[in-house]
Amino acid sequence: MMTFETAKGVKDWYGKDAIMRNHIRETLRQIFESYGYNPIETPIIETQKALGFKGGGEIQKEVFKLSDQGGRELALRFDHTVPLARFFASHNDIKLPFKRYAIGEVFRDGPTQVEQGRYRIFTQCDIDVLGIKEMTAEMEIFFLARDAFLKLGLGDVEVKINNRKVLDGIISYVEIPSQIHNKAISILDKMDKIGLEGVKKELLDIKGPENISEEKVDRLTSMISREMTNEATYNKLLKSLVKNTGLEEIKQVLDYSKKLNLDFIQFDPSLARGLDYYTGTTIEVYLKDKELLKSAIVAGGRFDNMIGDFRNERQEVPAVGISFGLERILTVLQKKSEKFKKNVSDIYIIPIGDTKYDCLGICQELRKQNLNVDMHHTKSKRIGDIISYADSTGIRYVGFLGETEIKEHSITLKNLQNENQKTVQIEDVYNEIKIL
Repeated sequence: MMTFETAKGVKDWYGKDAIMRNHIRETLRQIFESYGYNPIETPIIETQKALGFKGGGEIQKEVFKLSDQGGRELALRFDHTVPLARFFASHNDIKLPFKRYAIGEVFRDGPTQVEQGRYRIFTQCDIDVLGIKEMTAEMEIFFLARDAFLKLGLGDVEVKINNRKVLDGIISYVEIPSQIHNKAISILDKMDKIGLEGVKKELLDIKGPENISEEKVDRLTSMISREMTNEATYNKLLKSLVKNTGLEEIKQVLDYSKKLNLDFIQFDPSLARGLDYYTGTTIEVYLKDKELLKSAIVAGGRFDNMIGDFRNERQEVPAVGISFGLERILTVLQKKSEKFKKNVSDIYIIPIGDTKYDCLGICQELRKQNLNVDMHHTKSKRIGDIISYADSTGIRYVGFLGETEIKEHSITLKNLQNENQKTVQIEDVYNEIKIL
């Protein structure tokens, strides 16, 4: 017998998981729009030229590349940020500030970690705001992230921040050769995965025009270590990075956080987002409940140069945003999956006798009550088998419609969870089921 498996690193989603995925999308969409972000959709397929323009050497190794019948060099998008920059750069009529969200699949031919929600096809849910240089844009994003996870029922969050200019300043101060700055940053980006000792080892193993000495690695890791408070961490770096504009931006964020009582913001100089297009604030969001997930669940930052680069202009277009990984959120929600249904249908209609065509009309009436309604269409099965089918697929209620019910414009409802059964008028079905 011939069998067909899914490609490596991808997954079919169905049943409760698919329902939960839609719940995450819809919850995030509502939050995004409540903050004034508008939707845009960019193509899954971009030119290799556009996707290769930004993103860095490491991510380019993971780009799925293809060509069309005309021999054009194309690629599958690896995030929503580069397509946003391409889109904005080619539309001179867009007014600033420009706030947008995008929810859709992205593709990376890289390693997978299914238990962490890391696949080769995954769904990113992004927000970005262009045209705002002030750090208030970051503050709004922090509020949004917290609201999103509270609404998803995953509790409060911790937000770690850094600034690419601060990190670059530290690396320069330690006198790490400029030729391997980006490589060093990509290694620091693994801190959560391989720990401090792993980072030290990889830094010492860098092959380049000049190796990094153990003394420089120790100075670097000492400078990026976090102190007991945000203020102490800031003051430690201020002694070495006196005129660093990134440090000034961090100070603004910390001052805003204090005024707004945002006690979940942490300044972490070790935070290094691996993509090379970040120019300022870098952001990672963690759930406060580490038993649900230890690693970051949202990440992003500021990329003020990308739009101008796409337009081949020196003019800076301020831009900052974050990305929610839907699959990673799903792995956490699956631990609370008991609150989700396996089936979208609220009720399964079972015709009794020769009432099938009348049942079709009743189903329409019930749908007008904002109920999700399915119906049994075939004649072959016994009533007990039909009820078993509905129960096995996760439908909570069945509704029997015989000639008496049709005549009285009523329905006999059976709750498959507690076996309670009663007859109610059609117009009262919604209130009886009490769909939450």
